[in-house]
Amino acid sequence: MKKIACVHTGMGALPGIIEKKFGDAVGGAKFYHILDSGLIGDMVAAGGMNLQLEERLDALFTAAAGTQPDVVVCTCSSIGEAAEAFAASNPGTNILRVDYPMAKYAAENGKKVAVLATLATTVEPSVRLVKRLAAEAGRPVEVVSAVAPGAFEAMIGGNMEAAAQAVVKTARELCSDADIVLLAQASMSNFAEALKAALGDVTMLNSPDTCAAYLKTIM
Repeated sequence: MKKIACVHTGMGALPGIIEKKFGDAVGGAKFYHILDSGLIGDMVAAGGMNLQLEERLDALFTAAAGTQPDVVVCTCSSIGEAAEAFAASNPGTNILRVDYPMAKYAAENGKKVAVLATLATTVEPSVRLVKRLAAEAGRPVEVVSAVAPGAFEAMIGGNMEAAAQAVVKTARELCSDADIVLLAQASMSNFAEALKAALGDVTMLNSPDTCAAYLKTIM
């Protein structure tokens, strides 16, 4: 049986969602969930990465690699660059950023790509990833991004309706002429239906589904 180690930066329903989607895609797998329940909150409070957070992340990835999995999936887009740095220093560890598959698709197929999120820490790493992959593909891709004001706070407070309204409002302002929209956090999947209704005929990708499909091709 294949083994997948998942590195998480917070609590919530994501581990269960990941197991279902990834397990179905690869025909069953043994999962290891390695998490620091307060890391993303501390990262937001710090306004980004710092040395202390880097040390905590290194411990998470080291623990994940220690399970000897077929692949380590970094499930948080905010720390994708740290995952790549760990992989570069530990070439025997196969690490996949959860946002890599959707960013790769956008870089290879989009003309104007919009990256939409509720957390500022998530946006720039995903934007940089799309731009890098587009450059590697030799394609001129315009990338725009936005954080939906107040959406994250509404989600934390349990007001999903207010969060959805904030996300849809931002999407209408940002994505009107984009041909691909990337939902830069797994939690953004909660707003997929509202976004489809607001944006109409646009390719919309979320990281859990596209990552699951990608894992199916490599495992």
